[in-house]
Amino acid sequence: MASSLKYTRHQYGAHELQRVGVWDLDIADKAKYWIIFIHGGAWRDPRVTHEVFAPSISRILESTSDGTKSPSSSSNVGKSSIAAFASIDYRLSPHPDFPQDPARTPKDQLRDARHPDHLDDVRAALAFLQRSYDFGARYVLLGHSAGACLTYQLLATAPPLSSSSRSGSSADETRKRERGGGGGGGDPELPAAALGIEGIYDMAGLNARVGGSYAEFLTAAFGPPGRWDEAAPMKFAGRYRERFTTGLAALAHSPDDELVDMPETEGMAERLRGDLDEERVLVFKDLEGSHEGIVQDGSGVARVVLRILEVLGGADGGS
Repeated sequence: MASSLKYTRHQYGAHELQRVGVWDLDIADKAKYWIIFIHGGAWRDPRVTHEVFAPSISRILESTSDGTKSPSSSSNVGKSSIAAFASIDYRLSPHPDFPQDPARTPKDQLRDARHPDHLDDVRAALAFLQRSYDFGARYVLLGHSAGACLTYQLLATAPPLSSSSRSGSSADETRKRERGGGGGGGDPELPAAALGIEGIYDMAGLNARVGGSYAEFLTAAFGPPGRWDEAAPMKFAGRYRERFTTGLAALAHSPDDELVDMPETEGMAERLRGDLDEERVLVFKDLEGSHEGIVQDGSGVARVVLRILEVLGGADGGS
């Protein structure tokens, strides 16, 4: 059913991967929420693009179409609360199975990103969408696997509440010039809710539990192991409440996930509960399916998104 919606693809930067897809459901209604997705793929897989969100969009629309498939209150809240869907692509790190010759590959096609390039692109894409569509903080940001890591990195690296401004500060502009960020526009407004699905939140911890077998792609994305903790959302040195001041923080995982284990979600849940008020933290450990199967099917993603919208609807007084 995602194919039934008007789809527009935008470029938010010069690189071919600095793009974002938008599916219009009721985009003119500023009171409704955007659902914005960040894909996984170990920060490097060129086969995983923003289009992998389409099955989840279809499942959300099926669950809310006429009440016959899922007549629960969360389903009813769902479609009536959604303005649009978006899905973000970002620059990727090198992949040994898809090599490129740097001497012959145009700069705008080269996959040589390293942290914080991926995160800078997410910031730029969100700022672009907020400038273009003026939805502010009325969005749910969700990511799968590496995208879940990026979701919580965005929260951890946002300016603290005491900062003068999240948009257009001189420090922010300096950072973007230094990092070569994709598209400018300052730090985006943070979401009403953040959702990490089968996420990687502690790179060193996860790699240790799999016997070091993830070191190659983690090093490609973050540099040597000594740098991993600096980027790990679970080991963020500050406090989430100082940056993510009012929104919902949600996590979801499948016991059938063969690539990322449940301790990643459990550890991140403990961290969030230590930083945020208990009622702001939602944890779903009952998804069904393999690591990639969760996104390929989309039904579990849809269920969690609809539940988050239900909670947000209550927080908004049913708006």
